[in-house]
Amino acid sequence: MSSCSRGPALATSRDSSAELIKIDKAAGKITLKHGPIKNLDMDFMTMVFRVADPALLDKAKAGDKVRFEADRINCAITITAMKAK
Repeated sequence: MSSCSRGPALATSRDSSAELIKIDKAAGKITLKHGPIKNLDMDFMTMVFRVADPALLDKAKAGDKVRFEADRINCAITITAMKAK
């Protein structure tokens, strides 16, 4: 296990909701004001995420309400799927 691993997730759902605050296409990052992310044991907060696929950034805009999935990839919390509600 790497030093950034938190062990197995206990939650069964990987789906969370958020408001999209900002998109940084050049950096491949997105800022979300999100609800709990159960599989990562995270509570409500606003934070910047990397995206696994830059094409996800073309499917939404600031102010949108989105559903997303996130996971730890190479020690970074990364959005793996996202769609506007």
